[in-house]
Amino acid sequence: MKKIFLIMGLVSVVIAVCMIYLVRKGVSLRSEPLIRPTVISADQRNIANHTVLRLFPDLQTSHYVLWGVLPEGPDTQLLMAHFLEEFYKQFKKPAHVIQDGSKATAEEIAQCAQPCWIKLPHDLANSLKTNEFIESKILPTQKPYITLTVMPFNGDETVTDFCNQEQRLSLECVTPVAVREIHRKMKDPTQLYFFLRKYNERDLFLFVQKELPKNSL
Repeated sequence: MKKIFLIMGLVSVVIAVCMIYLVRKGVSLRSEPLIRPTVISADQRNIANHTVLRLFPDLQTSHYVLWGVLPEGPDTQLLMAHFLEEFYKQFKKPAHVIQDGSKATAEEIAQCAQPCWIKLPHDLANSLKTNEFIESKILPTQKPYITLTVMPFNGDETVTDFCNQEQRLSLECVTPVAVREIHRKMKDPTQLYFFLRKYNERDLFLFVQKELPKNSL
């Protein structure tokens, strides 16, 4: 019996040492896959459909959704329109949208009824580093929130030495690292893809391919 306890203790120590090693070597670079690479439909509606269904529990319980979409171009505006339509379809209620959270006061944000969608620049819609917007205007409300940042990519991204050496993923490195992780799952080089990943439990990143890799043309 003593031998069994001794072996179990040694195994626990080995596991703890391995976890510490992996964390120090950058295992935190890996994000959690939520939607595998999926071909974008001609009308792009399947991006919103898949995402809302996958995040149904999160969207249902979150008072705030911080959208990293600013500045908006035509593609992003269309995507957000699809998201609003799909959300209403699934939840039977509209989302209340603050068009630019960086210009909204703390009072306006606090009074925004659930579900409150706040559009923000990419760097204000995640917790990859200290985020003054979240700390000053979201956390004081003590209401649940998630972040969802739309990240365009083309498939030719290169992971730099800087990104490889990071132990905590930065916004600069999110896209190339994520694309590297799923690259082989984009089976058809003539199609555009999207995929969804989570990092830090609350930060969601929606990767949307904007153009085909040059070597596929």
